Amino acid sequence: MKIAAFILFIIYNSILVATPVRQAELRAATEAPVLFAKPTLLMEAMEEEEYRKKTAQLSRSSLFPSIKRKPPVLTANARYGSGLIFAGLNRSWILDGDAKRGYVLYADLNGNGDLTDDPPLKFEDRDGKRSLVYRTAVKGGKGDYPVEIMLELTSATQPGRVAPKLSLALYDRTLRTGTIRVGGRDVRFGLLGVRGLYNNEHGEILFDVNGDGKFDTHTRNSPEVYSVSEKYVNFGDFSHEFIVDPYGQSLILRQLAAKLPDRAILVSGNPAPDFSFTDTSGQSRRLSDYRGKVVLLDFWGSWCGPCRAEAPKLVSAYRRLHDRGLEIIGINGGDEEIDSKSFTTEHAIAWPQMREDVGGPVQKLFRVESFPAYYLIGRDGTIVGNSIKPGELIG
Repeated sequence: MKIAAFILFIIYNSILVATPVRQAELRAATEAPVLFAKPTLLMEAMEEEEYRKKTAQLSRSSLFPSIKRKPPVLTANARYGSGLIFAGLNRSWILDGDAKRGYVLYADLNGNGDLTDDPPLKFEDRDGKRSLVYRTAVKGGKGDYPVEIMLELTSATQPGRVAPKLSLALYDRTLRTGTIRVGGRDVRFGLLGVRGLYNNEHGEILFDVNGDGKFDTHTRNSPEVYSVSEKYVNFGDFSHEFIVDPYGQSLILRQLAAKLPDRAILVSGNPAPDFSFTDTSGQSRRLSDYRGKVVLLDFWGSWCGPCRAEAPKLVSAYRRLHDRGLEIIGINGGDEEIDSKSFTTEHAIAWPQMREDVGGPVQKLFRVESFPAYYLIGRDGTIVGNSIKPGELIG
């Protein structure tokens, strides 16, 4: 009996050693939000006539209060724009001034279309650049939450333009950081929110995976950047569902019963995740069928202005390089069949196409958040580039 009991004791303890210990729900608070030093949007400053023309359709929506009254003191330099979005409204603005006298912004902060009852905001010189910071509080389900926005004067060439124009760089993302203990170690994390909200489809979670004390946000599709929509992260032998507080005040990691697959590493030198699809002609294909060829994955939509601007370059590159081994796979998102077919016919696009909804399976596999997006895959099936542009393709 003693020997049998001893053997059972050894077996029991070996199971405890071999089996990873499940952790309970983990929760960590975050620090105060700080502006994220990367612009979200470039908003072009336009003549009033062009502003009216471009926003004519938007103005039919109650979510876009177009400019109804403007300040009486505007100069001939006044330029108009939109894109200041918070609390559910797309707010317009007028930029006035010049490099010598300085610039003032009249923004529809209260969202009523009247720019005479909002205080003018003056740009200040900061680190050699002219910018302004606007802070406000927005009512939410759990009370007011802070929104912080920075605008910076710049010159940019918008899609479809041939020359740079005066624009405003919009910084409306804020970062809240914290530390959570998971898998026996402290992991630094960050919640990256947009206009004060952190758990919507545009929110991101940063994890200091390599423990170097900083977040890799400069590499497109960095292994340290997770979209809120991805739902889970793997640490060691366990998968954890992440739950983000709407206002970014905390992060919860809830351990799942079974480990889920590790996500693909979408940086250069790593294998491209394989996928199968049926193209618009009805032919079944797999990405791995193209081994030995150089493949460009083109994520696009006919509704996407930059996609339309890049299409001629893509066609030119294909015609020039197809005989030398370049293949393209088009992944269309969000178009009806008639619209995608009309677009490919108009631009004489000859490569295979597949269609799926915006946010479809292949887009999720390659973590595509905006269109157009391109992945260049080498002959051996590894990723060569994940931010390649059609105009950069050379022989």
